[in-house]
Amino acid sequence: MSPSLLTEIHRIVSLLPSEVLGSLTQQLAQANAPCSEALVSQLLQSVTNPRFRRLLQDLLVTWRDDPTLLWSSTELAAALTSSAYTVQATRQELAVELVWTGPSCSNLAIRRTDQVLLQLIRECQQEITLISFAIYKIPEIVEELILALDRGIKLRIVAETPDSGEGKIAFGLQSTFTDSILKQAEVLIWPRDKRPVDGAGKYGSLHIKGAIADQEKLFVTSTAWRKCIYP
Repeated sequence: MSPSLLTEIHRIVSLLPSEVLGSLTQQLAQANAPCSEALVSQLLQSVTNPRFRRLLQDLLVTWRDDPTLLWSSTELAAALTSSAYTVQATRQELAVELVWTGPSCSNLAIRRTDQVLLQLIRECQQEITLISFAIYKIPEIVEELILALDRGIKLRIVAETPDSGEGKIAFGLQSTFTDSILKQAEVLIWPRDKRPVDGAGKYGSLHIKGAIADQEKLFVTSTAWRKCIYP
């Protein structure tokens, strides 16, 4: 297959609405014929949007003129279907969702930070990593972590502590999590002797806040794990 045909297949799959693409692949599969002027005309007439028709025309001309293969319309339909599935799967894998930390906004369809974190814990299948500068006691999070551990989930906690953070935070992990959670979790602390020091002798801080679920979902936030109550 020529690179030009691959390019046209990718373009039309990426730019055509799913219903238009579905109708096109169905027509190609049903025709089960080599490229011909009659088939090209039939397919173009079925697309009313001028922009979509130009995309389709570019694809059909490239298919007709490709000297490297003798595809029937059924094979072109299979290539379009396969490419569409790959594009959709890639979009889902790389999907990004905006999360809100602040007062409730009824006019915005945005989930809050605590809702997303709870969902990640509930839905993880193998392991979850929690990373935060400060972790304050949040009963809902603690309860979900206990349930996750009970079903065999591996928990990893990366956090700053009063000792490692030179007193920058007042709460330690023991005040947030139960002994049962800490005994089952893998707790990682950034050693002070491994941290860079500035000209004033100040150590760097672990200021990342996030969560990683099953090595597939990444949650990045600027808010420490705490319960925020707004008026």
